[in-house]
Amino acid sequence: MATTLNNINLFVRDVAGVKAFYTNVLGLLEDTHRSAPPVFCYLQAGSCSLTLQDSSTPGAQTGPADSIEIGFAVDDVETIRQRLAESKANIGEVQQMGWGDTLEACDPEGHRLNLFTMKSFG
Repeated sequence: MATTLNNINLFVRDVAGVKAFYTNVLGLLEDTHRSAPPVFCYLQAGSCSLTLQDSSTPGAQTGPADSIEIGFAVDDVETIRQRLAESKANIGEVQQMGWGDTLEACDPEGHRLNLFTMKSFG
């Protein structure tokens, strides 16, 4: 039996504001057929989706989890860093690793993000 990660759901206080960040800054696309404004937004993020759900949902826990980081492969880490800076996001410095470049940041509600570009080998 194969298991595939398909969706990450974030409970957020400001669905519209967080949606604007992920669509305008990171370039994710909203699937308007699956979204239910103003309490639920379905975003396409490559082969996985990211859903934003209003934190007033019964049983929802809000706030970032220190042990979770959402990773996004991007075409150019430096370009995304500039877009994040323009949006006033909390961002770190670009780190050059043996496997590629990486950047840590936070979305508007403090969820940890890792944006990276993998090196081509071969």
